[in-house]
Amino acid sequence: MSLLLYFIVFGGIMYFLMIRPQKKRQEKHRDMLSSMGVGDHAVTIGGLHGIIDEIDEVKNTITLDCEGVLLVFERSSIARTQKADPAGTAAANAAISNAAEAQANEEQAPSQEADQVEEKDGLEVREGQADPQDED
Repeated sequence: MSLLLYFIVFGGIMYFLMIRPQKKRQEKHRDMLSSMGVGDHAVTIGGLHGIIDEIDEVKNTITLDCEGVLLVFERSSIARTQKADPAGTAAANAAISNAAEAQANEEQAPSQEADQVEEKDGLEVREGQADPQDED
């Protein structure tokens, strides 16, 4: 009788530690797949990132746009998605353009500094540096 009790307790522990969490993960994944939409960012189980371009309910496939390359995947091969955020996309584009402008300004700064170099007695002296002859 005690052996039967051990099997029942072991079965209950196994259910709560292994089977139930797996069912919750499957349900969450199913909900994520059903809530996907065109324009959402998706990552496949293989690690490929792309934007959902088309969802085919009949064939149960999706088409991902990966930087101009259209790839067709089974719907179940999507590991995770992120909803498209128009405001976030605009903010990201603005941040990229600001970074490009800052880099362009940094590249122009050395050329302006080169214009401020003076020549005294064959020696180059930059503005703001001490004159080498004044040290004597």
